[in-house]
This record gives sequence, structure tokens and C-alpha cells, in this order.
Amino acid sequence: MKNKTILITGSSGFIGNFFLENALNKGFNVIDILRYKNKNNKRLNELNKKFRYSYNSIFYKNLNEIKKKLYSKKIDFFINFATFYKNTHSHNEIKKFVDSNILFPSIIVDLIFSKVKKVINFGSMMQHLDGKNYKPSNFYSSTKSAFEMILNFYSLNNKNSKLYNIKLYESFANVDKRKKLIPTLIKNYRLNKKTTILSDKLELNIVHIEDIINAIYLILNKNIKSGTYCLKNNTNINIKKLILRINFNSKKKIKIKFLNKKLPRITKTKIKLLPGWTADRKIQQKIVDEFIK
Repeated sequence: MKNKTILITGSSGFIGNFFLENALNKGFNVIDILRYKNKNNKRLNELNKKFRYSYNSIFYKNLNEIKKKLYSKKIDFFINFATFYKNTHSHNEIKKFVDSNILFPSIIVDLIFSKVKKVINFGSMMQHLDGKNYKPSNFYSSTKSAFEMILNFYSLNNKNSKLYNIKLYESFANVDKRKKLIPTLIKNYRLNKKTTILSDKLELNIVHIEDIINAIYLILNKNIKSGTYCLKNNTNINIKKLILRINFNSKKKIKIKFLNKKLPRITKTKIKLLPGWTADRKIQQKIVDEFIK
């Protein structure tokens, strides 16, 4: 039986790169689409040498090149990990948000939607301030919602292809180097530096990267109904309590400064959980282990 082929975007990013290596190890054929500057990406080049027959990259300098390079490829699944994220935006960044989060994936979807069995698109709960409807919290999340509306157009006109919009709050892994709170805390802890946090009431809903990967395979392998689904943990993590727990169990203490900023509460999602999927209830312990190991 021929191995399935997955087309992905965002393979140079956190979740996309983690999935890329995992899928290759599982025997999938993977094609990724990358800006030309990623030709020198050390990690991707290592994977290309290791999986030279099952891993193929399409590099582009101009978006107009994608059609010619992608048109003849035979693809079973498409997963959009690509995103340009900032919590705020400047006037000069608007084009980059639109190009990365709307135009780039739209060009790909227009070429392949009718040819693939399933499309998985990753979004954020920042798109849903009320927990369900499109009420974006920033410009980034509004561009993600705009692309989802475009996806819905293609889905309505291609009944043989299934579409899954997957929403996340926060993600984590022990290899996480992003400028997110938990990786920043870990980095500053090891450097003996102080971390400033907006409020001692801050809570996060965090899902481990391995659970996200498991959700993807669940969608690829099972006959799940098209739709919008959320991946979330059963409980939120109170950051102050997490830090107190770590400091109690470690000789070295986390240096922290809490500000007194007012924060919105995590909205309880009204979006359905992915059927058959559960989050790792030990996520908090896994975070603690990163500090005291």
C-alpha cells in the first residue's frame, strides 16, 4: 500500500516542525512549501538528508511561483501550520499579516482543495472572545478568521474534501524556544534572570505538543465529521501557583515580578472538543520537571 502524502506549510515553525519530523518517522511522504530563505535552515536540511526519498521541499521567492511548482503534485492531505503572529500590529505590518495568514494559504488551497481528502487548518481561541463566534482580540486573529471564511467557501463547493479548523489556546514542549511565557520563564530561570508577568492572576490553558500531534493523526485516520474543533486541557494553570510549586521543590528559585495589570479571563469555549481526543492531564507536572530536572 502506497504511503500517503501530506502537504504542509509552516514547517519551520514550532508545531509544524515537530509534526514534520514525526510524520516522516511514521512513514508518510511530506511536501512542505517554504520561502526561499529557508533553504539554509539547518534543521530542515538535516531532515532532508535523513528522509531524502520521502521529504520534498518547494521553495519560492514569489507567490506566483507556487502554482507551477505545486500543480502536478499528488497530495492526500493538506495541513496549514503557517502563521505570522504578533499580539499587536503597526500600520507597516498589515501587509505581512495579510500575505502570511490569508494570501499565501489561499493560493495553495485554490490549487489543491478539490484534489485532497482532508484539509486541517490551525487557528487560535484569540479569534473567539466570547468562546464561539468570530470576535477577534487583535489584528492577527482577525486575519486567521478571514482565511477560515475563505476555507469555508472552498469546502461548500467541494463536498468530497473534508475541512477541519482546529483551535488552540496555548501549546508547550520541552524543546519550545518561542517567546512565550513558559519558555521565557525556563530560559530566564536558567540564566538567573527576573521575569516580569502582567498579573499574579494570570491563567493559561496549555496543551502539550504531543497531544496536538495525536489530534492530527486522529483526524487523518478516523472518519470525523468536518467542522471546527477545540483542543484544550481540562483545567487552566494559574501561573503564580505554578511558580510557587516550582520554588517549593527547587533549591534555585524563579525570580519574578508581578505587575498589577487587569487581564481578561479565559473564555470558556463553546466550540466542541475533537471527538475521541483527550489532553494530557499531567501537563503541569511536565512543566515543573523542566525547572527541577
